[in-house]
Amino acid sequence: MGGIPLLILPVDKTRIAEKKNDVSSFYNTKEIKELENVLKFCDGFILPGGDTWYQLDEMVIKYAIKYDKPLLAICLGMQALSKVLNCKTKKVYDNTIKNDNFINHYLPNEDYVHEVIIDKNSKLFSIMKEEKIKVNSRHNYHIPPFLNTNYISARSLDGLIEGVEEKNKKFIIGVQWHPETILEKDINAKKIFEAFFDNF
Repeated sequence: MGGIPLLILPVDKTRIAEKKNDVSSFYNTKEIKELENVLKFCDGFILPGGDTWYQLDEMVIKYAIKYDKPLLAICLGMQALSKVLNCKTKKVYDNTIKNDNFINHYLPNEDYVHEVIIDKNSKLFSIMKEEKIKVNSRHNYHIPPFLNTNYISARSLDGLIEGVEEKNKKFIIGVQWHPETILEKDINAKKIFEAFFDNF
């Protein structure tokens, strides 16, 4: 594994509080072109977790899909990816739902919290070579159940969507857990990142 990281941040733009649909400013055509000129330097993209996503995140996702660039979307990144895959609107908004299931999905200090069942017909399964794996979990929100099932690659035992992907692209994969935090000790976390870099 390897690579030179380039941090791309949403600078000087209104924080997008999409649950209220009160976005006051979007990138204009010139700014979008400038961003695309930066994205051209990148061989792949990692969208990390966090507490909100921005128009910038959705632009990176759409760019990766359009040009078939490897994209690994983690936690909130996966939630943003699922919204882009399932929704054609240009408006950026957070479509997640508060967790209320029998599994506690917010245990940030635990390496392994619950099991995930992987679809045998998915790219994720071709990487993991296992139908069931144990993952960590630190999210209070999840994506809605009406996501097109063609994009779903994994679920937890309580039915929450834990993996999404664009099957017609080389590597557009999102996972709800955090493989980056157990990379040194977990073989499945290593498999995800190795597959990501192998698609450069």
